[in-house]
Amino acid sequence: MVGFRVGIFLLALVINPVFGLDIYTKSEMTVENGTNVRLSCTFKSNQIVGSHLTAFWTFRAGTGGQDFNVLHYSMGKPTIIHNRVTWDGNINKNDVSIIINNVNFKDNGTYTCNVFNDPDFSQFGAKIHVIVVEQGSLPKTGGIIAGAVIGAIAGLLLIIGIVFFIKRKEEDRRNAYIGSVESVLPTEQPLRSSAVSDMEDSMKHISVGPLQGPIIYAQLDHSGRKHSNKIYKSDSVVYSDIQKS
Repeated sequence: MVGFRVGIFLLALVINPVFGLDIYTKSEMTVENGTNVRLSCTFKSNQIVGSHLTAFWTFRAGTGGQDFNVLHYSMGKPTIIHNRVTWDGNINKNDVSIIINNVNFKDNGTYTCNVFNDPDFSQFGAKIHVIVVEQGSLPKTGGIIAGAVIGAIAGLLLIIGIVFFIKRKEEDRRNAYIGSVESVLPTEQPLRSSAVSDMEDSMKHISVGPLQGPIIYAQLDHSGRKHSNKIYKSDSVVYSDIQKS
């Protein structure tokens, strides 16, 4: 029955070679012996995806030979042909992926994902080359991620430290400059106080007598002559004299 459906699919490719469907897979995968591997396959179609969609996977060994079917999907359900293959797709998300359980070295080879969404189809499908290696020979992804994160954090801390060091040096240099300027230039207050003090001292050493204005003295003459009263003004005499004759 499966062979009949595949035959119809291939016949459609010959009769109507119009390709309106795109299929996406990885080109190569390296997996460890004894593990489970998911072969991802998605597609994009110009037609509405429904129960009429048909998909199938084929496998060709790395040593050569013919392709043979490992899984077929039609009428809304998968048909398992290879006993270690599991359906892991979701048609509503345009996903027709499968899982190969307990991979061994016989699984080395090429897996092809084919999708037919009438009238859209892909002529050649999408191929994944699977390479099986000894278990433990692949680097641990978690360790790589952790190392990358630690390295990024260490780099960030180093940058922060350098920036802090440069800023600290700039502050020390600025403070040293301000201190040197203050040590050279005296403050304004001592200058003002010194000037006032010098002025006060100079005033104390000036000997000044009592402030006196011009001295006016009068001389009265009683010699019998015509009385004449004279008033004389002197700037240098500091006393008054009254004379009788």
